[in-house]
Amino acid sequence: MICVVAKDGSGDFTSIQQAVDAMPVASNTPSIIILRMDEYRERVVIDKSDLRIVGEARDRTVITASACAKDQDADGKEKGTFLSSTVIVTGDNVEIENLTIRNDAGDGRQVGQAVALYAAGDRGVFRNLRLIAHQDTLFCGPLMEKVVKDIQGRRGRAQIVDSVCDCTPTFAREYFENCFIQGDVDFIFGPYRCWFEKCTLFMNRRGGWYTAANTPESQPHGFVFSDCALTGECGEGMAFLGRPWRKFARTAFVGCSMDACVAPQGFADWDGERRVTWRYQEYATTGENSGLEARHPSEKLLTSQEAGQLSLSNVIGGSDKWRPDRRVPTVFLAGDSICADKPLNEYPMRGWGQEISAFIPDEFIQNEARNGRSSKSFVAEKRLNFIELCLRKGDTLLIAFSHNDEKSDAERHTDARTTFPEYLNMYIDAALRQGARPVLITPMPRRRFDETGRLIPTHADYPDAIRALAIQRGVKLIDLEKTIALMLEAEGAVKSKQWYCHAPRGHCNYPEGIEDNSHLSQTGAAKTARIIAEALKEDR
Repeated sequence: MICVVAKDGSGDFTSIQQAVDAMPVASNTPSIIILRMDEYRERVVIDKSDLRIVGEARDRTVITASACAKDQDADGKEKGTFLSSTVIVTGDNVEIENLTIRNDAGDGRQVGQAVALYAAGDRGVFRNLRLIAHQDTLFCGPLMEKVVKDIQGRRGRAQIVDSVCDCTPTFAREYFENCFIQGDVDFIFGPYRCWFEKCTLFMNRRGGWYTAANTPESQPHGFVFSDCALTGECGEGMAFLGRPWRKFARTAFVGCSMDACVAPQGFADWDGERRVTWRYQEYATTGENSGLEARHPSEKLLTSQEAGQLSLSNVIGGSDKWRPDRRVPTVFLAGDSICADKPLNEYPMRGWGQEISAFIPDEFIQNEARNGRSSKSFVAEKRLNFIELCLRKGDTLLIAFSHNDEKSDAERHTDARTTFPEYLNMYIDAALRQGARPVLITPMPRRRFDETGRLIPTHADYPDAIRALAIQRGVKLIDLEKTIALMLEAEGAVKSKQWYCHAPRGHCNYPEGIEDNSHLSQTGAAKTARIIAEALKEDR
């Protein structure tokens, strides 16, 4: 399921929270919310699991709010840090990518802490984000009861603790990749196990500490920054690598580059009780002030062997062997009613897209096929645009059109030799631009036999146009028309009925009965899905 949020009303929802609230609680395939380019001024609680939120453009798709620690509650008391976030994620398996999350409250010297992102769920993945604030930009940790109350029960699956300061070991993990994180004064903080890969940490003019972990004593890992860049606009030496929010805090920088704004001392003590220990670690860092002779005497300078133990699988892999750097590929379906999902009240009619997940268990299936669409009308409705926003390297785009391109109405009709391949090229180009694999599929044959027992071709020149384009563009072709025509002819006019949606008079969904020789039954959908899945595996 892909839904679109657009403030101008051109999408499915006008606010992000509306879209999140409409998503299923959990699903085997992540639901996808696309945010059109705009500034969304709202506080958002993402309490649904198995969800992807994708921005149309990182710097121009912005979620922002201006809550802060010094805001007052109904009793006139300051709300504090943990009620100030712009976005809070409490669901598991949530991925957010290609957008900006910002807290506009302002300088912490006037407003106190003001969190942009509060990551509370497990297996959170954040790619190509800009996280912008001042004091306390990013918190990675569990919920407290006052937070649960503030978010009106949208707890999701997040862990709840009495206090995040001295909490028990946490189970949740977060992964950040290619993110720009800006702030000052302890702006990445919390007790969770977090991996930061190729991120940029930017210190504001005020200066401060990039990190303030409060890792529980018995927890083996805290924050690990791998191949990150530390920079900022503060004066030279005004940015410290981190300080311990609690005395057992763990933070490691491995293979990171550091500008002159980074203090030669590296890490710093918080106070007499919360001091830097061997749990603060560094390996192979570079930059103007990376000379290890000036580093805090209590931090640990890792050997290559010790640094090797700080692998992603050791730090956040867990018993479920989570590897967020190896994303599960998605197979996207763009097509018409032959592969589209069918509701229960149309059973036994099924689209082959509803059955294919059983034959491709190691990949997500995102079925965006829609009844009545042609290659032309699918593009006109911007459905291809939305799929392209979601496609990533390693994904597959199945392109299955023809039935409605053959229709005569102007909104759908394409010419088999001219405009039809022109539109199909748009799908191929969209996949290739994102590093995905395009696959062309010829149409399912209609069940129409002549007196000799041979199928009558009904798709005119469209299948040949698909075959020619596959050769021209060098992309994979799954020739359903030829393959299934041979199978139907082998079965004969009577037995081949099982492939299609036939139901007798008195059927609960078809009181008058139905003999549809174009749309598939569950049996036919499953057989077709197996053929497609096996063809896809040939190139794996």
